[in-house]
Parts: sequence; structure tokens; C-alpha cells
Amino acid sequence: MNTVFETESISGMAPDEFEHIREAGFEFRSDLTHAVMCGLTIPSGWQASGEYRSEFGGWFPVQVRFSPQGGAFRIEVCSPGEISQDWLIVVVSGNGQSVSVVRQLAQFDGDIISHVIALAASLHGAGYSLCHILATLGMEGGL
Repeated sequence: MNTVFETESISGMAPDEFEHIREAGFEFRSDLTHAVMCGLTIPSGWQASGEYRSEFGGWFPVQVRFSPQGGAFRIEVCSPGEISQDWLIVVVSGNGQSVSVVRQLAQFDGDIISHVIALAASLHGAGYSLCHILATLGMEGGL
């Protein structure tokens, strides 16, 4: 299939549009997930993986995970849809027992999302604990 999604069109999409794309099947969902990933900057040494079917539980039409080496935590970028009307940036502890929403965005903004990921990467690289990383991200995002 190869549907082309541009950052501008993703930014203007409503939650139900994301759900329609999910319902359209694997190829549409893959194309949308790849477009979101292309709109973000991945820190050096970090891994990024997108959900294409239900690998991460299938809660969101688009869900991309970013994680540093060692897996101390991961950052999940989740699209609007049935669960949330907003884009969510979520930090999950390595063992999955702690989940914190650190930012909500009404529209997709690759610069803001990339900044949050880069800040977390910088703090992690400097040896800060997950608690301190969450506190800093929370203060910056106003949540």
C-alpha cells in the first residue's frame, strides 16, 4: 500500500481519524507509525520500536517506544484515539510497574516530543535516577 502521511497532516488529525487508520489494517497503521517515527529524533544509543499490530497491548492507534541501552525505563509516545483525545508522552519504569504521563499535546509536535526524549536521554546519560528524570520532565511539561 504505501500511504504517505506528512507531519502537517498528522498534526491536524482528529482521534477518530487515528482509529479509522488502525481499523484500515496493518499497512495503513505501519505507514502512519513510520511517519510519526520519522518526525522524531532518536537519541544516540537509544532504540525505537513501533507497534504495528498489538505487540504493546494495542491500546493506541500509534504507539512508539524509545529506550536507552540497559532498559532502565522507556518513553512511549501514544497517539490520540479511543483511550485519549491527546497525544501522550508516557515514561514507564524498566519493570513496567511505574507509569507516568509527563506530557499531553493536543496536536502532534515532533519538536516538543523530541525535546522530551532528548532531555530524558541527557539526564539518564548524566546518571540521574528515574525519579529525578520524572521530576524534571514533569516540571518542564507542567503536569
